[in-house]
Amino acid sequence: MNITRLILWILVAYYLVTGLYIILMPFDFYSSAPGVAGTGPYNMHFIRDVGFAFTTSALAIGYGLYKQQAAVMVFGALWLLVHGLFHIGLWFVHGMSIDQAALIDALLVSLPAIVVFILCTRTSGQGHTPTASA
Repeated sequence: MNITRLILWILVAYYLVTGLYIILMPFDFYSSAPGVAGTGPYNMHFIRDVGFAFTTSALAIGYGLYKQQAAVMVFGALWLLVHGLFHIGLWFVHGMSIDQAALIDALLVSLPAIVVFILCTRTSGQGHTPTASA
């Protein structure tokens, strides 16, 4: 397995765990994730929707990795990218303050989303060669 695929599998696990955490413990996510409570009142439905989006993206990227289908991986990473870029946009709108919430947001939301999207667009069946039957 090459390093790109290894990093992608790690990111798939990260997004899958994140999505399941948000789905299964929405209030815990709302109350403990820096900056989330400041975006508005608790809304379990909306928070779980976000968890389902993370989970679906992780499953799509993982399926694409497993089946060697780069287009599926890119499609799975697309929501993550748009979500990460949206968070960067919010940072600009709110005056680009560098506080704990902004740093955590950059490191745990935006940066991984950009990395996973770039790696998915560069991966098209790398590191796997089908074996011939004997």
